[in-house]
Amino acid sequence: MQINLPASANPALGVKVALNGALINSMFAVRPNGRYQGLVTGLNNGDNLLTVTTPQGRAKITITNHPIGGPVFAGAQLQPWICATMVAQTVSVIGNPGSTPPTATATTRASGLSSDPLDAQCDTTPTYSYYYQPKALEGTGCTFTITGASPCFVAFPTLNDPSTRPADSAIANFTNDRGDTAKSIIRVERGSINRTIYQLVTFYDPLDANVPWAPPKGWNGKLIWRMGPSAAVSRFEQSPAISVFDDKTLSRGFMIATSSLTDHGTNSNDTLGAETVMMTKELIIEKYGPIRYTIGDGCSGGSIMQQSIASAYPGLLDGIQPNCSFQDTFTTFIEIVDCGSLQAHYYLTSNGSSLTLAQKLAINGHKLSTGGTPPNVGLGFCQSWISSFLPAGDPTRAANCGFPSGYALVYSATNPHGIRCDGADHDVGMVGTFVDTDGIAKANPSNDNVGLQYGLKALQTGVINAEQFVQLNEGVGGYNIDLVWSASSRMKADPSALHTYYSGGLVSDGRQLAKVPIIDLRGNESPAGDIHSNWRPWGLRDRLDRDHGGHGNQLIYAYNSATGASAAGAALTLKAFLTMDSWLANIESDSSANPIEVKVLNNKPTGAADLCTLGTGATQADVDAAVALTDPTCLVKFEASPRQAAGGPLAENIFKCQLKPLNFADPDYTGVLFSASQQSRLQAVFPDGVCDWTKPGAGQVPVNPWTTFAAGPGGQPLGPPPVSSPF
Repeated sequence: MQINLPASANPALGVKVALNGALINSMFAVRPNGRYQGLVTGLNNGDNLLTVTTPQGRAKITITNHPIGGPVFAGAQLQPWICATMVAQTVSVIGNPGSTPPTATATTRASGLSSDPLDAQCDTTPTYSYYYQPKALEGTGCTFTITGASPCFVAFPTLNDPSTRPADSAIANFTNDRGDTAKSIIRVERGSINRTIYQLVTFYDPLDANVPWAPPKGWNGKLIWRMGPSAAVSRFEQSPAISVFDDKTLSRGFMIATSSLTDHGTNSNDTLGAETVMMTKELIIEKYGPIRYTIGDGCSGGSIMQQSIASAYPGLLDGIQPNCSFQDTFTTFIEIVDCGSLQAHYYLTSNGSSLTLAQKLAINGHKLSTGGTPPNVGLGFCQSWISSFLPAGDPTRAANCGFPSGYALVYSATNPHGIRCDGADHDVGMVGTFVDTDGIAKANPSNDNVGLQYGLKALQTGVINAEQFVQLNEGVGGYNIDLVWSASSRMKADPSALHTYYSGGLVSDGRQLAKVPIIDLRGNESPAGDIHSNWRPWGLRDRLDRDHGGHGNQLIYAYNSATGASAAGAALTLKAFLTMDSWLANIESDSSANPIEVKVLNNKPTGAADLCTLGTGATQADVDAAVALTDPTCLVKFEASPRQAAGGPLAENIFKCQLKPLNFADPDYTGVLFSASQQSRLQAVFPDGVCDWTKPGAGQVPVNPWTTFAAGPGGQPLGPPPVSSPF
């Protein structure tokens, strides 16, 4: 905290600082930066009153404190939750109320910490490990890490004891990217916050002050947050999946952070991920000092986490680098369930199986692949979703929650009150519940295809005929909330619940994403089929254009990789990082009163533009030879999705379309003749009308930034930050 005293006030005379009535002057002093600051400890959970009294006047401020185990704004925490322990061990787990059986055992994850949890919130004493770069390695080509072929750093004689620091003469010097020179010593911090394990690494000499007003000399004040891929809804506290070491950033003086709740393969609740980033950044500021700016980094699910956090909780990330990009969790599932309905079910029926490969591809919106299984050989793009992440929507699949197959506490026919292991139920504290026909409360779903005309573009281009179009829409069906498919029932979502998906930030919004520089690294697709479809960065661009009116803050760096999940080459990755760092430094130096969206555009580095490398970007020569995205020689082409092939927008951010009457004179059917029987059958399929893509989706509203779910599902504005007032 900082107290701005009157110019004539003497901090040592007549100034009283009190927390909830108790004097805390000893926590404050005039610091080397000339400011009267202190680290206030001993706050109660809930509201705390801090007062300052001087001869010239008095002021007060109310500070709302939360436990380090959470929650803050992400809503009620999921139970059961299994804390990690030093050594994996068997523990008893209490199931949901009404679960049969009521309890079972589980094996904890090994934490890598030096003590076991102190309480049920997984609170654990942090572990600090110290490493130094030997003088002999100064100026060599060693890598800024502690493992591998040529690591720069070796452990202190006693890893966790800073008093065993070697002598200065034995330690290399390090100069960061702003010209500050320090001893080349790093500290790795591991701890538990918000019921998850976080990791930090930064330059940190135990002989320095290392306090917020005198930060570690080697740290440049900048933070990289590395986020992990995939998608799951684990109920286990566990170690981060992503290494805290990254040579190109640590070697310039960046601090690097990771957390298991920002690994999408552990946690696909992006609001919970945002809460964890916020809490950890507070911890960094209190332990290490102010953060100049924060850059997100990550592929696939890591891109989801970045874009969702930047959209819903602007300011937590100042710039993002999505790779193998998806816009957010739940709109990604639109393509998954459409692929499942079509390819795992309809194409196996007699009518569906009579379609040619070209017709199925046109309905799917995908290109021909070398993958796919009989009878859908060539349809590898949908098959890749069906094989990989369609099961993520299955509440009975124990593996989604991190449990072994058949785990007794998971939802099943014999345990209807069990733990539901699907994405929507992982977010139940935000999206709320409905009571299903079986009498069980389940999370409000986002999936909907009422009024959706599958294969509309294939019909318009003559790839399928009127009868095939009618049969398709009669038989495509949909999944219920338990991921059970029915040919006769379409998926239905409640518009009032969808309102929360949009307003609460579960759908990334171009209005907020316009506030951050975005560099999207986009690899090519696997010819066998790939969930990382090339249209995704353009889908986000369409959101920026629709929501904000432009996409000048987004760059797409495409490269010709083996698959959509293949990492970019080292030279292209470095170019993206250096461009982002320069962009944010420019914004940091912009003292104008312009809104952040304008600052982002005004401070884009000169010459920064979309590009496409003909290789992976492994070498500088490959990067220098890059062409425009629109150049015919660029091998990274983009296609579409089943929803877009049904007329939906490239943005793919409409769960449930608004409807218009089914009118056979509509321009959608120009040149198409439906018989009286076909018209009657389509009327039966679409009794309430068909999708009107000129309108927003049902319940679709702009995101309400900084929504808190502390009071329950639906959420409400967090409100303005606290300010002091005289009294």
